[in-house]
Amino acid sequence: MTSDPVVQWATTALFGALAAHSLWRLATTRQPFDAASHLLHLGMSAVMVAMVWPWWARLPALPQVAFFALGAAVFAGAAGWYGLGALGPGAPARGARGRGPTTAVRPAGHHRSARCQVVHAVMMLAMVWALAVMAGPAGHGAGRTFAGEAGTAAHGGGGHGAGGQEVAVHGAGHVVAAVPLDASILIGGVVLAVVLVAGGALFLADLVRHLRCCGSLRDGTGSDLLAGALMSFGTAAMCGLMLTG
Repeated sequence: MTSDPVVQWATTALFGALAAHSLWRLATTRQPFDAASHLLHLGMSAVMVAMVWPWWARLPALPQVAFFALGAAVFAGAAGWYGLGALGPGAPARGARGRGPTTAVRPAGHHRSARCQVVHAVMMLAMVWALAVMAGPAGHGAGRTFAGEAGTAAHGGGGHGAGGQEVAVHGAGHVVAAVPLDASILIGGVVLAVVLVAGGALFLADLVRHLRCCGSLRDGTGSDLLAGALMSFGTAAMCGLMLTG
């Protein structure tokens, strides 16, 4: 994806912290779906860290794509389920009090919010998109690194140049071909990035409402909303990096 050490270490720090949060929540939650959600985000954070380092190219991409495709399906199904009110908190009996402005974000957690599940599903789809672009038609990362001018390895489906171009390299530091990414791939990446930025703003808005409703960043809901915002913005930045090269 990149050979810029600033981007590599910033991504490692951000998603390393998010992975630690997912581990903490995974160890403390008692709800099966919440545990599955944290497990999926733990996998996402781990792969995001790996993607910015040269050794990612040695990992098979197909299992990663399958993992995130499954995650997208899980979150999309949850969004539909909660959207219908089948599992939402207070769904069996929503009276007038349940419609008040202070109930927009409930202490039960954002995992019962259909809107948040949609954002989580888009995060998983963004990972599928990124892996598909980086792995290329071969379906695996092995042998798909390329060397920069100083002989340092970087990532991509053969490598990514400016403007979303795919760069094929034979031998250290020798660029031999450049093929622009398909228009549908570029449009898909832009749409994902825009939705993720909007999703991050949604998480932040919900976090503000949660804090105003006597919540805290130290409780599960507050930390989950902050982690969701950071993960949304971080994933959007990843899409932008791949689109602009």
